Amino acid sequence: MQVTIVTPVGVKFAGAAASVTAPSVNGDVGILPGHQPLMAALRTGPAVVHVPGQEPLHLVIDGGYVHVIEGDKVSIVTELCEGWPDIDPAAAKTEYDAALAILLTAVEETASATWKLKKREVDLADTRIRVAATRP
Repeated sequence: MQVTIVTPVGVKFAGAAASVTAPSVNGDVGILPGHQPLMAALRTGPAVVHVPGQEPLHLVIDGGYVHVIEGDKVSIVTELCEGWPDIDPAAAKTEYDAALAILLTAVEETASATWKLKKREVDLADTRIRVAATRP
């Protein structure tokens, strides 16, 4: 199946894949060739693209949506897409610790925009740490 991952700065991946796992807001979505049409909102989290003949491509995805059409065309549109070569594990750990400390002391309601932004920062740093750990 053909997979395209697009961010505001351009195409981050375009090519054939045997499967894709994407972090939807309702849980991870696994997509194989022949998948039924799908449109799902994405959360911040890890995605995996299985490229035939290569190691799986582990990516940081930051929101957006995944769209499957005709059973073999997958589009992911996201604010951010990073692979392990783009990530400094030490910086990600520092970002995670700082964001978590702020989140744990937050006095805002968990439904507030400020709290959600801080939670996203924790999720993004955590995902970077997890994707960096996939480095071969």
